[in-house]
Amino acid sequence: MSYRPMITLPAMTIGVLFGCGTLPAMARDMAMPPAGTPQAMIDAAPGARLAGYLNFCIENGLAEHAGVTPLMDTLIRNTGAVPPDEHGNMDYAYGTAGVLQPGTGAMPRMTDLDIPARRDACAHAVKKAGMGA
Repeated sequence: MSYRPMITLPAMTIGVLFGCGTLPAMARDMAMPPAGTPQAMIDAAPGARLAGYLNFCIENGLAEHAGVTPLMDTLIRNTGAVPPDEHGNMDYAYGTAGVLQPGTGAMPRMTDLDIPARRDACAHAVKKAGMGA
C-alpha cells in the first residue's frame, strides 16, 4: 500500500475556485473578466500574431496592401515570425488564420465577425503595428 498525499483546501478557496457563491456576485464577476472585444484581443496579441493579423487583413482585402505590407514585414523581421528554416511561428499562423484568442475552447476568429467589425479590427491591428508594436 503506497502513501498518497491528499491536498486539502479551505472551504473558502474551494468556493472561489468553483464559483460556489462564497464571494458576492460583484466580486466574483470582477474576478472572471468578460469575453474580450476583438480590439482587446489584438492589443493582447504578441508581435508575431499581430503580423499574422496584418497578413489576414491584406489577404482578405480589409487593409491596403501597399501601405500595410511594410508594417507586416517589419513585424515579421523583428519578431522572427517567419524563420528561415520555414518551421514557422504558431502565433503568426494563428494571426494569419484570423484566430483572435488561441487556446480557448471557442477560439474566436476574425471570420466570426461581420464585415464592418472585421474592417474595424483590421484598422486597429494596423494602428497598433504602426505604433511600433
